[in-house]
Amino acid sequence: MSRFQDIGMNILLLGGSNTGLQDGWAAHFQELAFEHNVTNQFLGATGSLFGVLRLLKSKQEDAPRPDLVIFEYMLNDILLMRAGCIRTPILEDALLDVVAFCSLHRIRLLFLCLRPQRPGPANAFSSDDRVERTYARIAREHAMFPCVFSSELLGEAERPEHYRDPNHFTVDMSRRAATFLVATLRDKTIPAPLARGRRESAFSYVDATKASFRGPCRLVTVRSTVFDGPFLEISRSGASIWPGRGRLAAILIRSTPQGGYYRIRVGSRSLRKCAPSEMLSLIRKLVTLHYLSRKLIVDADLELAMPSEEPALMALGEDRSLLQTTPTEPFDDQVLEVNGIVLWTRPSLLRRCLALFDRFR
Repeated sequence: MSRFQDIGMNILLLGGSNTGLQDGWAAHFQELAFEHNVTNQFLGATGSLFGVLRLLKSKQEDAPRPDLVIFEYMLNDILLMRAGCIRTPILEDALLDVVAFCSLHRIRLLFLCLRPQRPGPANAFSSDDRVERTYARIAREHAMFPCVFSSELLGEAERPEHYRDPNHFTVDMSRRAATFLVATLRDKTIPAPLARGRRESAFSYVDATKASFRGPCRLVTVRSTVFDGPFLEISRSGASIWPGRGRLAAILIRSTPQGGYYRIRVGSRSLRKCAPSEMLSLIRKLVTLHYLSRKLIVDADLELAMPSEEPALMALGEDRSLLQTTPTEPFDDQVLEVNGIVLWTRPSLLRRCLALFDRFR
């Protein structure tokens, strides 16, 4: 297999806010890796499941395949796990979908595993370390290049002075990460993951064009530096019905200052979520994933709505999202903007047994 320095590669960066366009490690990487064609498709506070969606979207659009994917969502996954938004099985299925996609298309894959500041001493039983072990195990089982962890970039354990806030590295740390990556690409061979039996995707995505709706709703097209696509804008008293079957894993929304409380209903069960994010203090509009911590099995009967009765809506049980904040817009003027829903259709026990059998044939 050719070393990377032999050719100019098409490199796709998938990651969270530390992969940002301006002050993250990716900006330094694009400067230093000038011999390669680098595309940055970061989106912060979304996690590895959004990386799966990016790859599925590229397949649907028949976009050119990259030679290498640098995947940097472990930090987001740790924050989501701490907040109870995800659990290990959904993280594992998301990473396995990324591995399967890259293996099928012979795309080289590198897990860049940055982490937020530790809230306390290292603990092998903590959710942080559980996420790290999941990444490391999946890379090992699929003969990938070993995960590049923060401590390897630094040559030492992370310390508070390496961070400008609990979740973002200093400019110096970001530069060190980029320099380390460029040296790795120059001196090492990064392989495509090795397939481990047959694997069907564990997730399906239903976009806004497939939903039916009633009341004050409209489809709008959003174009930005980080995400393009149709969004269903739902105003108060509007509602939408979404097709698809499986466990509701997440909802891809656009969080804006006009966002507000909304209702999720499946059959007789109803939950409340809130669209605004703390990140609106830094960016006026952002696309983000709202994960579901509660188990909702949908059978073409998912309703996303903006009820007009405030007391009834606020009386529902709340499913909190990462970085959720209180709406600033008056209740009657609040809106919800939805690009689509992610359904978790985990392979049946029989298919999982067949896949396990294939690994040892």
